[in-house]
Amino acid sequence: MATNNHTGWQALRCQPWLLALVGWLPPLLTLLLIAIFALGTPQSLPIGVVDLDHTAEARALQRHLDASPALDVRHPYASPSEGAEALQRGDVLALLIIPRDFGRDLRLSLSPEAVAFYNSQYLLAGKFIASAVTQSSMTFAAEAGVALRLGQGYALPQAVAAAAPVRPQITALYNAGMSYALFLVTTITPALWQIMIVVATLLTLYWRLENAALPDGYLARSHALWQLLMPISLLLWLQGLLSLGLFYYFLGWTPEGAVGWLIAGMALMVLAIQSMATLILALVANKVRALSLCAAYLAPAFAFMGITFPRGDMNMLARLWGNLMPSTHYIELQVAVADHAAPLATLLPPLLTLLLFLIPLPFAIRALPKQLTVDPTEQVST
Repeated sequence: MATNNHTGWQALRCQPWLLALVGWLPPLLTLLLIAIFALGTPQSLPIGVVDLDHTAEARALQRHLDASPALDVRHPYASPSEGAEALQRGDVLALLIIPRDFGRDLRLSLSPEAVAFYNSQYLLAGKFIASAVTQSSMTFAAEAGVALRLGQGYALPQAVAAAAPVRPQITALYNAGMSYALFLVTTITPALWQIMIVVATLLTLYWRLENAALPDGYLARSHALWQLLMPISLLLWLQGLLSLGLFYYFLGWTPEGAVGWLIAGMALMVLAIQSMATLILALVANKVRALSLCAAYLAPAFAFMGITFPRGDMNMLARLWGNLMPSTHYIELQVAVADHAAPLATLLPPLLTLLLFLIPLPFAIRALPKQLTVDPTEQVST
């Protein structure tokens, strides 16, 4: 078969899985993620209640908590031990214990304490419950304090000032609606897309190497690989642009800065990942092992991006691993553009870092084996 027949378009016609990876699968997964997080914020998270007081004040506290859209406080338990067992089983995500004499102490201005326990293994749900319980209980405390002081003869303005002498106002600068869809989908998708890129690149390279030998000479090899990977790169880049459109249409995601920088960053991210995939195949020269190495290399991408956990608080190994993944630097660019509308001086470091991933590409092109034979025991269905 002639060399010019071994192009990326031919690879797409010969490999249905490759066509899926660069065609319909990533947009489908993006839509699936959007559907999963469509509500934006968690709602009706189950909370168990152990009411040891049974007074009007205890019931008022429960009503305030249940009024929060995030909480479902309709899980009563007779004793703390029974509630603790339900929490351990996962029947509820949090447990509120209202102590005896809660109402009496509240009327006497003795500041009673209602203790809430939540399951921190569910990181996002636990933090969301803790925030909702805190806000609802503070509202209840302020209202109870106002009512108590009105009963003591205070005028309404003085009662409000005495019950809540400091009223903080907290305003979110970015993602004002606290939407987990905007927070998670826009960061999980690049991490998932990165894996699609590396797998598609490896399948394309291996298809070429098992069907025809690479030419000798660096320039000839570069030209052959350009013909092979250029269509794949273009389709993968268009996938990234499609994901931006899906974010805008379904999530109302409106970047504060120029989207053109994200478009350029996506193109560099595709090239950076393809460079690393070529390097891995050059070093391993085996499809199954190369795919395994790429999975181990890129699978932790979301954890090391610095979105759900600050990168500054990670240990050195975690920071190093994160720096070795192109998605980390793309996310840095995305946050700078979408949230901060950062100037060019802030955008250049992640863009230049993505360019650095292309440095090993000449070595990888030279080190690629001229041809690979198919090992039936290690063949992956494509």
